[in-house]
Amino acid sequence: MVISLLLGGTALLLYLGAEVFSIANLRKEKAVFGLVAKALLTLGFVVHFAALEFGGRLTHTVPYRDLSASMSLFAWMVAGSYGILRLRHREASAGPFLIPVAILFLAISLVTHPAQAPAPDPKLSGALFAFHVTLAILGYAAFTLSFVLAQIYLIQLRQIHKRKLGLLFSRLPALDVISRMHHTSIGIGVVAMTVASTLGLIWAKQNWGTYWDPKVAFTFLLIGIYVLCLLAGRFLRWSGKRVALLSLAGYVLMLFSYTIVNLFITQEHVFH
Repeated sequence: MVISLLLGGTALLLYLGAEVFSIANLRKEKAVFGLVAKALLTLGFVVHFAALEFGGRLTHTVPYRDLSASMSLFAWMVAGSYGILRLRHREASAGPFLIPVAILFLAISLVTHPAQAPAPDPKLSGALFAFHVTLAILGYAAFTLSFVLAQIYLIQLRQIHKRKLGLLFSRLPALDVISRMHHTSIGIGVVAMTVASTLGLIWAKQNWGTYWDPKVAFTFLLIGIYVLCLLAGRFLRWSGKRVALLSLAGYVLMLFSYTIVNLFITQEHVFH
């Protein structure tokens, strides 16, 4: 437990360092700032994985048994999803707005970390359950980044309409680049959540004897909203603003599903 906390704290410091250099690169673009930010983020991602690995070995399952561990896995997935976006779009200027998400959730996880790990549960082990949970958290992380990108898009759009094009505007990606990054993050989330849900249904049938749980209904509704986000621009000819607003609505539903549904509505998808 102590080793996991120390590694988690080290990862947090590395993420903070990546954020500092990302902001410096946004303020005054220099190659060295970008390289250091990338290196610190990558190292933080690796150290964070080691923290999750130690935590998982203690509970003999993926880190999902309590809300604190779930948030740590969520933060790690956010960092990984941002890394995918950066590689895919070769765009680092959104980093100062996306890295803080990983920092926030990892910090909350460390502060709320239970003094004692929950007892191992044989039911919550095995590859099927592990893949289900890991992909679900990846989906949540990708949707979180799409939420931040949607807000950046709307802020940029408002600045253009008001003709207030300051230093921040000049440093941020163009609207079409933000839109593509937003589309990619939603695509990652939809694929991850769809596969996770499929694996979860198989696991539920094997262990609960039924597919049904209130969480299932909310999850498929969530997937439907984000699929609409992916299709709306191309087939429905929706503007980028309308897609961004729909994405924000989807994220509100995601937060409700991730917290309220897990804590108070479902009988099975609960934190221990």
